[in-house]
Amino acid sequence: MLKIKKTFTLVSIIISLICFSLSIWQVKRLEWKKNLISNIEKAYNSDSININVLSGDLRNFKFKNVYLEGTFINEKSMFLGPRVNKDQVGYHLITPFLLKDGRYILTNRGWLKEIIKIREPNKEYLIKGILKESDIKNIFTPKNNMEKNLWFYISTDEMSKFAGLRLVDNIFVDLIGSNPNHKLTIINSSTPKIVNNHLQYAITWAILGLLFLVMNYIYSKRH
Repeated sequence: MLKIKKTFTLVSIIISLICFSLSIWQVKRLEWKKNLISNIEKAYNSDSININVLSGDLRNFKFKNVYLEGTFINEKSMFLGPRVNKDQVGYHLITPFLLKDGRYILTNRGWLKEIIKIREPNKEYLIKGILKESDIKNIFTPKNNMEKNLWFYISTDEMSKFAGLRLVDNIFVDLIGSNPNHKLTIINSSTPKIVNNHLQYAITWAILGLLFLVMNYIYSKRH
């Protein structure tokens, strides 16, 4: 009986420690998400700056509101999906953009409902967008399929190889405006709504941790 009691106590303590650790991790995620939401809101509500004034690694300027002048390389367009818009499944159109200084940068031009061949003639555009970091994925994200031109996440390295262009590394522009309007896609220019439930998760894990400690106390008192 004593051995069972010790085993139950040990298991309860281990589970409680795991729950408390997860609670602490959720608190850290809460702060990270708050900063993320704040940075995105500032970006969408700030004035655009010329991307040419930014130097060095553009990842240092992620969530900056920028404008660019140049040309879409339509024949090198790629399709990121599946992506949902108003309960419809479709794709995001990813196209390299040639800046006047000779650099190529990826642009997410917005949502379209099906894969199409872009027949729009190459012409100059003034576009606005938010700089975002590429190559963000998780362990459940499938591998990109370059052969079929189907992409599950934006990878500047893989997309450089597919397009045969030297793209700006590790960054892309998420369009919020275009002049003239290319009218191919639905551009989401409104501030994204990001859910932040980490406080609830932190409280839930903490309660579970306390619950196992209370259960252990009750069991020990009864035996």
